[in-house]
Amino acid sequence: MSRPALFVLLLLLMLAVAAPAGAQQDFAAAKDLYTAAKYEDALAVLDRLKEAKPAPPDAALGVEQYRAMCLLALNRRAEAEQAIEAIADLDPFYQPAEDDAAPWVRAAFRETRRKVLPAALQRLYGHAKDAYNKKDMAEAVVAFGRVIKILDDPDLALDKAAVGDMKMVAQGFIDLALAATTKAPPVPPPPSSPPPPSAPGTGGSGAGPAPAAKAPEGGRAPDAPPVYDVSSQDVTPPLPIRRDVPQWAGLRAPAGTTVIVEIIVSETGTIESAVVRQSAGKFYDERVVEATRNWLYRPAVKAGQPVRYRLLAKIVFGTQPPELRGPML
Repeated sequence: MSRPALFVLLLLLMLAVAAPAGAQQDFAAAKDLYTAAKYEDALAVLDRLKEAKPAPPDAALGVEQYRAMCLLALNRRAEAEQAIEAIADLDPFYQPAEDDAAPWVRAAFRETRRKVLPAALQRLYGHAKDAYNKKDMAEAVVAFGRVIKILDDPDLALDKAAVGDMKMVAQGFIDLALAATTKAPPVPPPPSSPPPPSAPGTGGSGAGPAPAAKAPEGGRAPDAPPVYDVSSQDVTPPLPIRRDVPQWAGLRAPAGTTVIVEIIVSETGTIESAVVRQSAGKFYDERVVEATRNWLYRPAVKAGQPVRYRLLAKIVFGTQPPELRGPML
């Protein structure tokens, strides 16, 4: 390497090291200015740091925390709410400690946080569901755990029934993700068990069920109407009218044999698609999917119009008759 090129490389390395150190010094200076009640001066430093877009999430969080407190102290409430929304994106659990802010600042912060927590919950739930759909089970477990933590937050202004439903959904996804990582061996079908007769209205001949319909990942075709779920606001969930479960004489599955199926209820209340999310083996999976074809719901409703809706249902064999537990989602 030539001497000029080496000089340029060393200069770039020095700048890369100096930049974080300079940002840390500026942030420390901004904190000192805030403590001295020089809110305008502190905010000017913090705004420059924000424009520099600090890379570590904790650095960006610190900048937004002190920006919010400065803006509250200056009675610039609209801008303070924007800063608190940015904080909720980075860390929805953050609240100023008693040593960091005056009581009135913490009270104002909490009031604003109550407004933005439902949106933060929606974003985190969406991130958790995306991780699950992408089969990143480790991230899904962590993200759904954070969803449950927000649902337990006393500042979250949601109906208790909705909170309970979402907690059951999140825990269900955690269980599914953990089961997918352990991959227990499927339960084998009972020996010499005759296939059950086709249910009325399926058009079958008793030769066994057709394969499960494959739903696009995420539960919707490119041009289809949106699919809602328990996290969706202002949507009344569907109500079950008929939900028969597979049962046949003389056959008892091993205790605990469980199938979890994800269904999409159409605008007419029929089952648009059914995808097994926790398998008990082909024998049981196919019979559960076949049974869902005869399920009927009163459709979900949004703004007075029927809409598509996603549910999870758990069918537990080993009991007589088998139990259907849910909906979970």
